[in-house]
Amino acid sequence: MPAPQTGEIATNASDPFVPQFQTVLQPSDETLIANGGVQTYRIYDEIRRDPHAHAILQKRKLEVISREWQVIAASDRRNDKKIAADIERLLKGVSFDQLTRGLLGAILKGFAVAEIIWIRQGGTWTPSAVKVKKQSRFRFDVNGGLRMLTRSAPIEGVAVPDRKFIVHRHSIDDDDDDPYGIGLGSVLFWPAWFKRQVLANWLQATRKHAAPTTVAQYQGAYDKTKQDLLAEALVAMQASDSLIVPENVKVDLLEARGSNVQSEGLARYLDELMSEAVLGETLTTNSGERGARSLGDIHNEIRIAIAKADADLVCKTIQQSLVRWYVEINYPGEAVPEVWRDFSEAEDLNDKVERDKKIYEMGYRPASVDYINETYGGEWIERETTQPQPGNDQQPGNATAGLAFADPVRPEAASQQTVRQISDQMAEFGRPAIDAMINEIRSAFTDALSYDDLVERLARLSGDLSIEELAQVMAQGSVLADLEGRASADG
Repeated sequence: MPAPQTGEIATNASDPFVPQFQTVLQPSDETLIANGGVQTYRIYDEIRRDPHAHAILQKRKLEVISREWQVIAASDRRNDKKIAADIERLLKGVSFDQLTRGLLGAILKGFAVAEIIWIRQGGTWTPSAVKVKKQSRFRFDVNGGLRMLTRSAPIEGVAVPDRKFIVHRHSIDDDDDDPYGIGLGSVLFWPAWFKRQVLANWLQATRKHAAPTTVAQYQGAYDKTKQDLLAEALVAMQASDSLIVPENVKVDLLEARGSNVQSEGLARYLDELMSEAVLGETLTTNSGERGARSLGDIHNEIRIAIAKADADLVCKTIQQSLVRWYVEINYPGEAVPEVWRDFSEAEDLNDKVERDKKIYEMGYRPASVDYINETYGGEWIERETTQPQPGNDQQPGNATAGLAFADPVRPEAASQQTVRQISDQMAEFGRPAIDAMINEIRSAFTDALSYDDLVERLARLSGDLSIEELAQVMAQGSVLADLEGRASADG
């Protein structure tokens, strides 16, 4: 069997779609190409000036950096733990969250670059700062190498030193051929541009409504002198509340007709397009849209899944660059620790209680009180229990009878037993009426098509629900309780 072919074959140097004599690559982002090439990254800065686009881009970044991060040692070896501790101090020193936020700029523009400022402290090379740079300052050669534009090389740039610049890429094309990457800017460009045009027309229509167009008519043929005089009079009219014109001159105000509903609807639609492109959902950004809570939970899960993917990618970039270089320089041959962000959601304590209760009812209990302290927090101790005296039977129907953590069971008085029996009977007789009401409410939730539809159904249901059966049970229970009270007082 022949040995496998080593090395990369499908390189940019052999790509027939790349000019043969070109040493610096141009991005494959069609939006950039249509607007002037790699020099025009500023068009994506225009997108960020849109308040809605800025908000959703910030939300995607903040969802990542709001999560706690940690450094995991490569193994339990003492040296690996020491390296992990060094990396944790290093990342805190260079503001890991700020660095992550800067590198996530690749989401919009396709790539992001950060420069490491190395210093030597006590025989160890360590970064004193990591500064994120503007994308327009850099180019890539046909081999994917980073080049930096300088005053002496403003076109092709110069090659950068090794272990100096971090490059993080984001590509919506899911390939590695374009070192520039392809960011969401190519998707957001047209919705943001159209929205600017819509807002401009909207403002123009608003101005027309606020200040109607003045129309003046005069008798006779075309007369440039009369037109100039009327124009001067109309200008004076705008600064005054009165206008004096000859009798044969007619002045009207031409008001704009229609409303801005179409412009508003189109602007909202464009906002929703941008929300879907950046966050994968719309319910967490468009307050005017309503939906069931379950649908909102699904949208939120989609947004978190996207943020988790962003976090994994940027953590891998930092691990394969900054962290690896630090280890290779100061600890040659040692394993590289892992950097990641925690996206696990805290478990609901109520769910834990229900789970532990069911396990206890199955016949199991914690081996020690340490489990309670670690699971629920605080400092707990086991309650003291009183052993039942021989011959004293436990009262039937007591839910805590026989449990180790329960209070001592005391016999019920005759009056307490009567009250409990009346309450149990009322609950049993009233159960069918209560179940019927619950079923009607559940049907309203199931059949509702939207939040507004659900509100209308519940409003109608509140007037249709019958409480006569439940009222009869309550009245009978009240009479029975009154008679039992009188009997006990007479006895």
